[in-house]
Amino acid sequence: MAKTTDVKKQKLSYVGLSVIECFEEAGLDDVYINEKIEEFSDLKNYASLHKALRILDDGNMARLAKKLEVSVDMLNATLAVLNKI
Repeated sequence: MAKTTDVKKQKLSYVGLSVIECFEEAGLDDVYINEKIEEFSDLKNYASLHKALRILDDGNMARLAKKLEVSVDMLNATLAVLNKI
């Protein structure tokens, strides 16, 4: 199963991979992480970002902001804009 997961992770966009890394760092269970790898595997960066911003809790939002080298406020503003368009 690990090889299949690794292959699917290689298909992730930069943002998608960053989100999965946040989940791993948060210690979420493998079943949940594998489901999210599947969900994010066909998404490009912008779609991955929009999906992530809608589902992340505060801790994972902070992790993602750090990985993307932006502030949580910037991510929240991005979500507000993406929800409008």
